[in-house]
Amino acid sequence: MMKRTAVVRAGSFSAIMAMLAIVWLVVLPAYSRQPQMRRHLHWLDERGIDPSAMYYTELPVMERLLAEQRLDQLRRANAFPVDRKHSRNR
Repeated sequence: MMKRTAVVRAGSFSAIMAMLAIVWLVVLPAYSRQPQMRRHLHWLDERGIDPSAMYYTELPVMERLLAEQRLDQLRRANAFPVDRKHSRNR
């Protein structure tokens, strides 16, 4: 009976590790190659923002930059033409 429990636990652990490996090595890299994610990563890189630091630190500049990015996206889609010099509060 004890041997079966150890086998089940080892099998469960292996299955969980395999799922994590698939997410980490297949799903996330595939997501990072999507055009929208590539644009966002390029946008962050242009501004010198380390995406890994966004989850661990407060970045006061991010709110303004993200608002500008949203306005640019809307402008490109012609959904909401906005005059840039009147949209910023500096």
